[in-house]
Amino acid sequence: MISYRASIKACTALIAAGAALGATAAQAAIDQYSVPASSRVTVNLEVCSAESQLAVLGDTGTDLDFVLTDAEGNSLHVDEGVDDYLSFVIEQEGEGCATYSLAITNLGEEANDFTVALEPIMADTTRVRKYIIGASETQTIPFKACGTSAMVSARGDGDTDLDFIIRNADGGIVHEDADTSDETTAELAGLLDDCEVFELEVANLGDVYNAMMLVIEPTGVTAEAFAGTQPTTSLVEEAVALGDTGRPTQTADGSGAGTYRAEATSALLVNVPVCGLTRLEVRGDGDTDLDFTLNDASGETVHSDFDLSDVTFVTLDAPEACETYELTVDNLGEVYNEFTVALIDPATLSGTSGPGEYRVNGDLATKVALRVCDVTRVGARGDGDTDLDFEVIDQDGDTIYEDYDLSDVTEFTLDPGNGCADYQLNVSNLGEVYNLLTVAFLGEGESFTASANGSKSSSSAMVPAIGFAKGLGEDGNPDRSIIILNQSGEQFSSIYWSNSATFGWGDDMLGEGSRLAAGADWEVDVADGSNACLFDFRAVTESQREIMVRAVNVCDIRSVTME
Repeated sequence: MISYRASIKACTALIAAGAALGATAAQAAIDQYSVPASSRVTVNLEVCSAESQLAVLGDTGTDLDFVLTDAEGNSLHVDEGVDDYLSFVIEQEGEGCATYSLAITNLGEEANDFTVALEPIMADTTRVRKYIIGASETQTIPFKACGTSAMVSARGDGDTDLDFIIRNADGGIVHEDADTSDETTAELAGLLDDCEVFELEVANLGDVYNAMMLVIEPTGVTAEAFAGTQPTTSLVEEAVALGDTGRPTQTADGSGAGTYRAEATSALLVNVPVCGLTRLEVRGDGDTDLDFTLNDASGETVHSDFDLSDVTFVTLDAPEACETYELTVDNLGEVYNEFTVALIDPATLSGTSGPGEYRVNGDLATKVALRVCDVTRVGARGDGDTDLDFEVIDQDGDTIYEDYDLSDVTEFTLDPGNGCADYQLNVSNLGEVYNLLTVAFLGEGESFTASANGSKSSSSAMVPAIGFAKGLGEDGNPDRSIIILNQSGEQFSSIYWSNSATFGWGDDMLGEGSRLAAGADWEVDVADGSNACLFDFRAVTESQREIMVRAVNVCDIRSVTME
């Protein structure tokens, strides 16, 4: 049996040999790099063809993990097998060139010298790709076969038995292999001139994963001269050492309040200067799970949060006049997460907060900060697509309410006693798709859960409903246009709005030098790319008086009066 590593070496050597002979000198990029022990490096891949063959081969000394992302930072492929090689076909949409990033993490205790080979795929190119087939898992893999016929070879790493079925585009079985090995070979004859798409079904019958390579070699194809742009590779940053989490750790350029970006499977250190009593709130973009560790100036951990959300809250009381804390944000996901750090003076937290709309991604969680100043009935309602579990924590850290039934609806009452009090609502999404959560403070006679028979109602029956009374816009999304009415008796020098579930106000929407006269109105579209309907509005008058109107349902109403 041909080993997996031998196959990947052959793939890399094929490209290298062709370049050495001049056959692919104008089209292949072959470069050597090194990643130090317990570190990560990033290699940029400049890809200019519709399809490109990527192969990476280490020196066998250590385990390398790979994460491939596109120009927007979206994860395309992750390889965490216990080996140091990779083979992948990059399919680029659109014309021109695009820059992809390949992060290589060395999990070993010595450096690893690796080779990166990148070649545009032509009609006569052999496609090679590595797959990790999990224990007792069945994967369905689409692949292209080109030429008048094509030889298909699938080879595992020898650790388990793999069974194979190849189907054509009509679903017909053209090859089946259920013997006790983990390899198979098939010739696909009678192909059309253009590439045809097939599906390979692979079933792993073992109790451990199997690293399998799929090789598709076309025949009956006339080689053509390459007329495109040669790809390139380049090292884009110095090696980043792995932190205590085993992930690459970097220090943010800025500090304190602001927006930061935690790269996929990486940790970011943010210095947070705090003066006196301060509430620290951190909220991610909802796409991945973030873990948080906060250390004081002496290095002692004063707060940690390792749940499945990307949100955390804590109130800090610096022992000295001011102290700089170190916040470690560890991104456990396979895409980047943009998170916001907010520092709030508790003395400015007047009134209530919490109502809004919050997106809870599948198999993840979120937190909602609730502040009430008298006995308040709180309702939380999802969109009906998944099961949500709820937990309420008071400011002493005690759990005061739980709801683990099979719905996404709950109600509870908060009694702060004398004055105002802060609570934390933890929401876990047990489904595989996102759920849009609405949190509201309920008035007398209003209910999120009541129905005629006393059972929990569906989301469509809940009151008050966050509906779309204004209908849908031309793009099929709810109409989020609204008229801002200046009834303050003064000219507005600044106007801000933001999703009620986010921190901060963002930019002055009036723009520098612009004003909204007293008695005037301004129609705006506040859509921010989310599914939210609840927005907060803030205006600053010429006399520096601030006017705020919170939790306005812009999908239902047509105007907001600021006075």
